[in-house]
Amino acid sequence: MKKLLLSTLIIASCAFPLAAQVYIPNAGFESWASSIGEDTQPLGWVSYNIFTAPLIDPGNTNPTALSQAGPPDNFQGNYSAKMTTVDLVTNPSATTIPNRGGFMMAGSVSFVAPYLYAGYQFSSRPTSFSYAYKYSPVGVDTAIILVAVTHWNGTSRDTIAAAVDFMVFTSGAYGIRNMNMNYNPLYNNVFPDTAIIYFSPSSLYSPQAGSTLFIDAISFSGYNGINEGLMSNSVSVYPNPSSNITNFDVVSENAHKVIAYDLTGREVNWTIINNKSAKLSTYNMTPGVYTYTIVTAENEVLSYGKFAVAN
Repeated sequence: MKKLLLSTLIIASCAFPLAAQVYIPNAGFESWASSIGEDTQPLGWVSYNIFTAPLIDPGNTNPTALSQAGPPDNFQGNYSAKMTTVDLVTNPSATTIPNRGGFMMAGSVSFVAPYLYAGYQFSSRPTSFSYAYKYSPVGVDTAIILVAVTHWNGTSRDTIAAAVDFMVFTSGAYGIRNMNMNYNPLYNNVFPDTAIIYFSPSSLYSPQAGSTLFIDAISFSGYNGINEGLMSNSVSVYPNPSSNITNFDVVSENAHKVIAYDLTGREVNWTIINNKSAKLSTYNMTPGVYTYTIVTAENEVLSYGKFAVAN
């Protein structure tokens, strides 16, 4: 059972399966808990701490890889996340699980297959990702940070955009790093459904036990627009501006949903299209200008435009 569980965890983490919301879970790492009895982890995240769960390590031999970093090692709030590369004492599947590691990844674990759910719901197109960090490598070690936004096309997962960052040198005080998201032009008209965020104090090249990475205050920013050719007269929006309800009449039979975004690209509202018509409640939306997209059931963008909300 333990080998099956751990093998599935590794396979799932490499495959980045579908988990389909526009936020970063617990981005300040203030909330910590245990899912299956492992040493506590930030809510919404999984790490090498999973190997301390009694189901995997009944003798309680494995070290803690991720811990709360309070004063003086926190960046803001009460805690930052402190990752340390460790060596497993009990490794129930040494052929599939790296014996040395210390990653932290947005996702969740459970007792139900596939056991590890990598990523979380996300439907925006940010231009950059930033985080606060401190890093203490051992020897020639290198920290790695990977961010990707992906979309399930019905049979496989497409990477809409990705960014990778590496750290080599010691940083004893917190700094801020920014990563630019690199978009694949093949998916200019596609919104993602999942975001993957992965931190590790060690790369796979030469991981060293004891390398330590502190992370806090992570965020996405900006908005990468979609193909301008999709702006068309195939959508009627009225009244514009509106104060309570905005109506959308579309031409395409494949239109499935209207999604509204603020000017930073953050999703703020959505509604389903029925019989080529939709009513979007704007009563609780802040007055101002918004963009909208009309998407298919597969989340492919058919058209987009702007509308306004009045007092």
